Amino acid sequence: MTKKELLKLIYEEIDFKEGELKDDEIAWKNILGAEHIVSENNIASQNGMFAWYEDNDVGFDILKLKINSNFLLEWKVPVNSMGFSYGGCRFIEFCENFLIVMYADKHRDQLVVINTGTLEIENLGVLSRNPSVDLSENVLSVKEKNEENSGFKVRFHNGIFTKEILE
Repeated sequence: MTKKELLKLIYEEIDFKEGELKDDEIAWKNILGAEHIVSENNIASQNGMFAWYEDNDVGFDILKLKINSNFLLEWKVPVNSMGFSYGGCRFIEFCENFLIVMYADKHRDQLVVINTGTLEIENLGVLSRNPSVDLSENVLSVKEKNEENSGFKVRFHNGIFTKEILE
């Protein structure tokens, strides 16, 4: 499924009165007038599941995970918003039975992993602003900005993951 097709599916899932489906995003305002955006860069799908990150201009970001036609998980992303957004979603991808999400907080980025089977959420770390993140097959590599040997790798295998610190 292409990102454009996925964006159309998400548009149908969102509960709003007036929203606009554009080429690369969905935009709408909530009842208080705050703008919400779902960018095609902030969506992911795997095996019939799909997830999206709703960026809100006052920092009330929400991650939604559609497990199946009858189950939609909504997670209010814990950000220290101080009344405005710090940048929203930086990375979102599925790997095996996990959803990996990195989002901006006040001074740093947060990296979380959600087990799509158990719905457990685990924070893998507080990172510098805009670290390098790469998912290749079942290995997630995270490197701090301008630091060659600083960061970690996460390996996903058989429903579990392990974190290895790089030194």
